Amino acid sequence: MGNLLSADVSRIFRSRWFWICIGGMIALSAAFVMMQHTAMDYTVPLSRVIFLPMSFYGMMVAALVSLFVGEDFSDGFIRNKIVAGHAREKIFASSLTVSCLAGMVIYLITTLFTMSLGCLLFERDVSASDFLGHLVLGMFMCFAYSSIYCTITMLCGSKTTSAMVCMALAFFLLCTCLHTNQVMVQPEYKNGLPNPAYVEGAAKVIYGFLHDLNPTGQAAQLSAMDIFSPVRWIFCDLLWIAAACAGSAGFRRKNIR
Repeated sequence: MGNLLSADVSRIFRSRWFWICIGGMIALSAAFVMMQHTAMDYTVPLSRVIFLPMSFYGMMVAALVSLFVGEDFSDGFIRNKIVAGHAREKIFASSLTVSCLAGMVIYLITTLFTMSLGCLLFERDVSASDFLGHLVLGMFMCFAYSSIYCTITMLCGSKTTSAMVCMALAFFLLCTCLHTNQVMVQPEYKNGLPNPAYVEGAAKVIYGFLHDLNPTGQAAQLSAMDIFSPVRWIFCDLLWIAAACAGSAGFRRKNIR
């Protein structure tokens, strides 16, 4: 397992897709920061900007994981690993670990870049403890995203198919997030009158769970630095990681050509 993981880690840091995604996220971060800095006629707080690029993080991870892991199939690496005697469970675990590591590195680089640039341009209203708390929650989000897309790619067994499925899913998660987020942020009253769009009770619990279960819903909360339920957030991410581990059973039965 150690040699397998070491080889995969070496490959990911030499992968063109990894560096393209880092460059894309940094460019996106710089664009968001400049837009907030130049388009607003009032002082923008740092809390509004620091995690803003995470809105598109899911798309980047979907592309990275599906293309990088998918290349293992298209280039015959998966078949060679099996022929070399590596157990399928270890191959799956190695790909999942490397996907999570790459996603986390991209997340940390993007966030630290945004924070560094934002500190120079915006009002500093984020304490160190608040930033670290959100940063850690974001790492769980990274693991959830990577687990989902790595499992899909390992089960698809084709770079082209997995890229199409992962990008389609990323778009679906974004659309779903827009709906659940709109529901969750509704105030109870508008202009002193009851808001008919406001939900409460069991409906709000269900919407909250669906919003947290969707990693893009978590990204939306992170970008606004407004977390509805940190405990539920972590629980949902652990569910995705557990589902990915269960997905290794499907890969174990997969016919590798």
